[in-house]
Amino acid sequence: MHSLLEAVLSVGRELDLEQALRSIAEAAAGLVDAQYAALDVIGPDGRLLSDFHTVGVTDEQIAEIGHFPEGHGILGELIRHPEPLRLAKISEHPASYGFPPNHPPMNTFLGVPIRARDQVFGNLYLTEKRGGAQFDEEDESVLSTLAVAAGVAIDNARLYEESRLRERWLQASAEITHSLMSGSGRGEVLQLIAERAREIASAALAVVAVPMEGTDALTVELAMGLHAEAHRGLVLPVDGSLIGRALADATPVSSPDVSREERGDTAGRQDDGEGTIPARSCAFHSRRPRSGRCPTSARSLSCVPSSTRGATAAPPGTTSALPAAPGANTPPPTTAAASSHAST
Repeated sequence: MHSLLEAVLSVGRELDLEQALRSIAEAAAGLVDAQYAALDVIGPDGRLLSDFHTVGVTDEQIAEIGHFPEGHGILGELIRHPEPLRLAKISEHPASYGFPPNHPPMNTFLGVPIRARDQVFGNLYLTEKRGGAQFDEEDESVLSTLAVAAGVAIDNARLYEESRLRERWLQASAEITHSLMSGSGRGEVLQLIAERAREIASAALAVVAVPMEGTDALTVELAMGLHAEAHRGLVLPVDGSLIGRALADATPVSSPDVSREERGDTAGRQDDGEGTIPARSCAFHSRRPRSGRCPTSARSLSCVPSSTRGATAAPPGTTSALPAAPGANTPPPTTAAASSHAST
């Protein structure tokens, strides 16, 4: 009981979400004497995993295994039925999906859901109780109690992270407003918008596209980040592209997975007509990886329109208009796109 109390207090002190998730997994492994522990985060679609933290598996083993789980097999069973699950042998369960090559052998299993504000945030898994023993009812009770404390800790960490993120967007908005009010050049303002959007969104790529006079198309005037050179000068249709939709509707547009969009970005072409670039490389790339985060093929995109009376820099789903001073050298209508993984 003393160890459980210490674990609850330990995870409750963490305000950094990434560190909180790892601390929870480490505490769980110690409490029930498990060789391996993992904590997953369920993605926005409620089916696949957007994040996966492990304890007991080395970096070398992770590299040999390849991609982290996506939410199939036993892990998918817990996603579909968020109740404690205790198994003597993983392979004997009907939902067992098997293990990829180079995966360490695992037999005994104990998993519990983690809820934050009555919503399932993810799941906590333990495998291979040391000494060849089975996980018992006491282990399940201890882990369930930790999961409740973990839900509170995760919620606090998310609230703290959201408040810091809002603060960063406000600071960026103030910086861009100052740039506009001081009469900075058009290119300088656009570059500042793209830089701040990319930094705060932790995106791999940010582009600024402007309408082409006399056409129904946009051209990428500025690109920063991964493969930026391949994006500069691309011509994108307003109709049939996410970035065009943001401009046409004058509202932010975001997608957790562009490949599943019915109106995904169509392939762009270089302004000089030297060929085409596939849609997948057109306006989105993976987010810069964080340590311990699950690599995934899902690509997300956020597009934010600007107005003729100022510029826009805001997090996905929100808009912060920055009015320009009368007579200031303001940019024309633009669309800023920041691409990253789905934040899960």
